[in-house]
Amino acid sequence: MGRWSTPEPVMNTRRWGKAGVAKPATKPTDAASHPNTLLESYLPPPPVAVHGKAQAHQQQRAASCKSFIVQHYHSTGCAGGAFCHRAAMLDPAKDLFLCTQPREYRATTLRDIQISREDKRRGGGPRVGPFQPSIPGHHWEALPKYDFTTRNRSCAFNERMHVEWENHVDHVLKNGGELPTASVVAKAGFRSCAPCCRDMLALAQPTGKTFIMVDCAEDNGRGTFHFVTGDKYLPVPKEACCPDEVNALKKLVADAQDNKYTSSQAIHHAVLDLEVPIDVDAQALYLGDRAILPPNCATGLRGTALLKVLHAEHFARLLAEYGASILRDIARPPSQQEAVRQCRAHAAKALVTAWQPHLVGFGVDLEAYAAAAVAPLLPEEPLEYERLKRHGIRRTRPTDANLTADRLQAVDENTESAVVGARAVETCQRKICEDNISLADASTVVPDDDTSSSDCMDI
Repeated sequence: MGRWSTPEPVMNTRRWGKAGVAKPATKPTDAASHPNTLLESYLPPPPVAVHGKAQAHQQQRAASCKSFIVQHYHSTGCAGGAFCHRAAMLDPAKDLFLCTQPREYRATTLRDIQISREDKRRGGGPRVGPFQPSIPGHHWEALPKYDFTTRNRSCAFNERMHVEWENHVDHVLKNGGELPTASVVAKAGFRSCAPCCRDMLALAQPTGKTFIMVDCAEDNGRGTFHFVTGDKYLPVPKEACCPDEVNALKKLVADAQDNKYTSSQAIHHAVLDLEVPIDVDAQALYLGDRAILPPNCATGLRGTALLKVLHAEHFARLLAEYGASILRDIARPPSQQEAVRQCRAHAAKALVTAWQPHLVGFGVDLEAYAAAAVAPLLPEEPLEYERLKRHGIRRTRPTDANLTADRLQAVDENTESAVVGARAVETCQRKICEDNISLADASTVVPDDDTSSSDCMDI
């Protein structure tokens, strides 16, 4: 098996031809060696004005409920949060196993979902499968994360790929090596975690494709419809929707899964036309990711190249958010913290290798991009993170339209937290023209509720 530090990961099939000859590993650059490197990400220009019938698309409205997505970010990524159990076992010596065999789905009942929630470590973990209006209904097949009866799964650093992305990989395999217009998954029992949400934006924007995830899919009153359509993100909390809105969203998701929409833009407009509430705090948090590539810069990505990029992106962001739960915890032993840093360095190098052949001419500083991808969305310096968690911050995305080298700034891992904090609390008065919602109003303060407590953590 090849290591993450080598250009070619191990693959258990030659579905799209032979893998190339591995090149000697190169020495990591300083930027890739610092997980806290920040990247000012791309903010799309305002949409072109439309007239006539097309102008009827509604502007988004903010949800009246608190942000359960932000709550879940903190409940999983804080010191002692749901991620720390698996993060403590990360191992930089564990090789990437990139599986390209069809995944083996299991018949899933409501009792299976209940067991997953009741026993986080031995209940099989989150279960993810195709969307259907009633889950589990009379019959539903899904992938349990911790199903050790099959080897048809990808893994790296002693952690399995999240089953949301195992489903997306399966969609690619079944679609001739290409992403469908909309890759749709339903997740039962749990909310969507930060690595998977970041992955959707990281893949959707450069490819122009859509990712839709319905979490807590068995519950009509709890969870979120996540619509990532190219460079747009619309998280719709079921807690703020009436039953008719939930049913309309379900029909839209089913239609997208059945390829009834021809483009990501059509799906985005269809969601807006329903006039459903949007979690604007979560929207701002994830659109504020500093590691997102320019729109449509990789629309031709397919086959083995697509799978390599998908795996590299997933494990980079998994290490970013899992690792943060260790580095935010001052009681963790130095050996665990060092393991996180080594894993991140390998993952950053793998991400550069995966993307490099496909972004020639775009002027992207890939090493700085990769360093930002393996850094968490919110600071991991313990005191700064706790301050932010208590009081909230305001995040922004810059307005420049290029991820060029002069816009990428590395921040050393040892930079004082005050400097990082000053950058983190910068505000922006720019409004999203299409949505009429100010990103400057988005807060990451923890909501006063228990919806994202231990009963819905993802491990």
